[in-house]
Amino acid sequence: MSLGFLKAVVVLSADATNELAAITAARKEAKRWNAVENFCQPFDRDDPDKELTGIAFLIVCDMLLTGFDAPVEQVMYIDKRLKEHNLLQAIARVNRVAKNKNRGFIVDYIGLANHLVEALAIYSAEDHQDIEQGLKNLLTEVPILEERYQRLLQHFVSVGVTSIEAFVRGTLPTPAADVAVIHAAVGAMKDIKRRADFEVYLKKFLQSLNLILPNEAGHPYRGPARRFGYLLRMVKERYKERYKDESLDIADAGEKVKALINEHLIELGINPKIPPIELLSDDFIANVQKHSQGDPEAKASEMEHAIRKHCTVHFDEDPAFYKRLSEKLEQLIQDHNDNWQVLADGYDKLRSEALAGRTDVLAGLNKEATTFFDFTVQLGFDGCEVPAEYCEPLKRLMMRIVEVLQDTIDIIDFWNKPLEVKRLRGNIDTEILLANIPPLADKHERIAVEIVKLAEKRHAELTK
Repeated sequence: MSLGFLKAVVVLSADATNELAAITAARKEAKRWNAVENFCQPFDRDDPDKELTGIAFLIVCDMLLTGFDAPVEQVMYIDKRLKEHNLLQAIARVNRVAKNKNRGFIVDYIGLANHLVEALAIYSAEDHQDIEQGLKNLLTEVPILEERYQRLLQHFVSVGVTSIEAFVRGTLPTPAADVAVIHAAVGAMKDIKRRADFEVYLKKFLQSLNLILPNEAGHPYRGPARRFGYLLRMVKERYKERYKDESLDIADAGEKVKALINEHLIELGINPKIPPIELLSDDFIANVQKHSQGDPEAKASEMEHAIRKHCTVHFDEDPAFYKRLSEKLEQLIQDHNDNWQVLADGYDKLRSEALAGRTDVLAGLNKEATTFFDFTVQLGFDGCEVPAEYCEPLKRLMMRIVEVLQDTIDIIDFWNKPLEVKRLRGNIDTEILLANIPPLADKHERIAVEIVKLAEKRHAELTK
């Protein structure tokens, strides 16, 4: 049983004879630890070595079965005969709502289910029905698991991946057939809504499987869980989506199935704790070749989404440069559409441009001044060519602004000092007005604000 962040109580019958010395010692130690109070507290995950934050189990006889307020309790293991209201109040302890807790579990070692009808007799018919609906055998989840499995299959079949079940069951005749289904399935997830639906459907399927395992009723679904998890990883690699946890975004699925999928990925040579390799990584091209396995469309698609992500993530560091790079990407796609090899070659050249960064420096300006020049042209001239009469004054203004920035921001924690940042904006605003360039003067306040924002993003470059 995977507890995650939650906890369990073990209920045992007491020995009518003298208590064993070991039990007496344990009772005294529990009192010294203030075990009951610390059991009710969440684990301190930031400091797992902190004293008394790891109490996950309480072993009790008569205590804590009624009136015990511990929403973190998720599981109760019972090896003690309980009857009537004592039985119902005891099992209700696991029914409290808590974060990361979808339901509570009763592990019955003594056949208490046989006494439930008798216990429920003391309640009205309406209450009787409510309580019965709240108590379900674990195996009632099996039809739900099967329904969620079929929904996953249909999600891929509906977009033409008809061999998806044979793939997830591992019954395709050759490795090449597996590879073909992988490429088709990942390619079919190009639409962002379809990818989102896949992730939601998979999470629901894995949640049901996590509830049932290790019961043998869940064993036929272990293989599909591993292979669907692999497909999710490949989808995220192809479309360069970020992860919300340190491996796959299946944090709600449960520890058992997360371990199942991650072990499968490791067997395939994929470290689930390492996010997708980024565009400028030395291993990027080799990684793309590995994923595409000779399929030019898969290679081109992964490179395209890597460039898109890179431009989005780094856009604020040099808006003009990354705007041009994005425009080149769109033009390349428009010109060559489904010519995958030509697209892949073009994407490789764009990657080289991204790797080199800004290399064009305007006459009379350094790299930083050129970066701010291009940015200001976007803001003040709507990206159009600067009229000849304003070109040299604008260059002088950019050199002056970079000088002001470098003289101002090179102090400890500058950007967390609001008064200093406000003063800098005022100084930049004054420089713009003094430059006497009418298109800039008309928007001087906004341009000053945006230049200071860019300066914060380029702090490291400006202070080298």
